[in-house]
Amino acid sequence: MKIFFITFICLVSNAYALDAVVTVLETPLLQHRSYNAKVVQYLRKGDVIKVHPSLNNNTEFDHLAPSPEKLAKLKKELNESPEWNQDPLFKGIVTDATIEDEFIPTLDRQGNTVYVIRDHFYLYFTDRKEFDQTTLKKDPTDYRLEEPLPKSYPLYSLSGYRGQVTLGITQPYYESYPYPSNVKNKGYTSPIDLNMSYLRKTPDDKYDRFFFGGTFNLRTFTNTYTLFNGVSSKEQGIKLGIGPYITFDAYKGVENRLNLYGSINVNFFNQLNVAQEKDGIEEQRNYRTITLSPRIGVQYHRKHILEDVDFVLGTSIEMEPATTFQSTSAANQETWWVSGGSDKFKTRTTFTLGGYLGFQSAY
Repeated sequence: MKIFFITFICLVSNAYALDAVVTVLETPLLQHRSYNAKVVQYLRKGDVIKVHPSLNNNTEFDHLAPSPEKLAKLKKELNESPEWNQDPLFKGIVTDATIEDEFIPTLDRQGNTVYVIRDHFYLYFTDRKEFDQTTLKKDPTDYRLEEPLPKSYPLYSLSGYRGQVTLGITQPYYESYPYPSNVKNKGYTSPIDLNMSYLRKTPDDKYDRFFFGGTFNLRTFTNTYTLFNGVSSKEQGIKLGIGPYITFDAYKGVENRLNLYGSINVNFFNQLNVAQEKDGIEEQRNYRTITLSPRIGVQYHRKHILEDVDFVLGTSIEMEPATTFQSTSAANQETWWVSGGSDKFKTRTTFTLGGYLGFQSAY
């Protein structure tokens, strides 16, 4: 009969207690509701424990409860009654717990009431209340070092950085100055494109895939034109730009990687130098503007061709919106220009494909 009674009590307690799973590497069971309390036991990640069932109390009918003043009076009368102090059922009774409490009652191996930190476990309500819980993004108890360890460990060294330099060519720049005379011949060269980028791994990235930083771009080109009026013209363009840069390793192998990236360059110095010459007479004028150039691309990385150095092969497409170039000086040969004074011309929106190769240092 005693065995049956004990078994019945255990079944009833299991039926009403709530299950919770530990979500941090290690959490203590505290003797009191304090971080400075004595630790009586440790739990590890994945351990399932029983917590106080009052966490699942139904608050739907709380508006029907007695007022706080009356409720306090009733509790005071109960505490002063002899039955409360004599009945073993009420000895060591645990105060109701709520999900907002910092410490939640549970039991240790000896059946004593102890307290576990609320943020260190996840409750199984088996209803919609489970979705209202928030879990820690970073485990404050996880002391383990992330692998692979730096080569200089245990000495401190920077990690999670990438520096990249690439050099390539792009499609010719077909926009030009609108000469008063028709163009007889055109000669285009592929612009030289130099890029230097410095990146850092995003703080919440655990797999070394997302990197964010800045980039510097230098592009230069030379185009030539022969006009029907006998004038020869040479246009030399140069652009300097800086902007944000973000990358993502879509495929990450041991030796080979495929990287997607995007950037927005602010071309703070965008100049077109137009030099015209006829019969030994030469005149040149500079036209400048500021443009914004978004760029997307894909890169192939061959890892460790040298120690801490990767080979980079890539391609990109860049868009430059329509803009207006403004002259910086007046003209002497006014018939060669649209305007001899304050001259300007407008270009169309352009899309430019490019290819390049380079090197990257990842550490």
